[in-house]
Amino acid sequence: MKGNTMNSFTSIWMPLLLGGVVAVIVFAGLSGKSLPLINSPKASLIALLVVGMAMCTGGIGQVGASGKWASPLAIIGILLGVLILVIIIAALAGFKLPVITGDIQAITAVGILIAIKFVIGTVGYFFHWL
Repeated sequence: MKGNTMNSFTSIWMPLLLGGVVAVIVFAGLSGKSLPLINSPKASLIALLVVGMAMCTGGIGQVGASGKWASPLAIIGILLGVLILVIIIAALAGFKLPVITGDIQAITAVGILIAIKFVIGTVGYFFHWL
């Protein structure tokens, strides 16, 4: 029987490339510039949602392949992912969160949380025994 394995492209390089896309989206959203198909803060949030979920495929597969769903890094990653989803959904629905009251603040928060989640996923890849 063949075991589940993760390669470095799926676990490191693809999230790194998509992280660059996230950085461009966040920069454009904060500076008020428009990108093709992304011309408003709400569109930026939707793009961050799609790109962020694509970045997570390597990490979710990595945790699934190892079976370490209860590891501290996996739990922190899950909680950060839920927080990112809550911020995006609240911003798209027009809800005001205690600290995040507008779309620009939501873009900033989501960009920072995605960066933190990427670092945690990278640490989990290199230190897989955690």
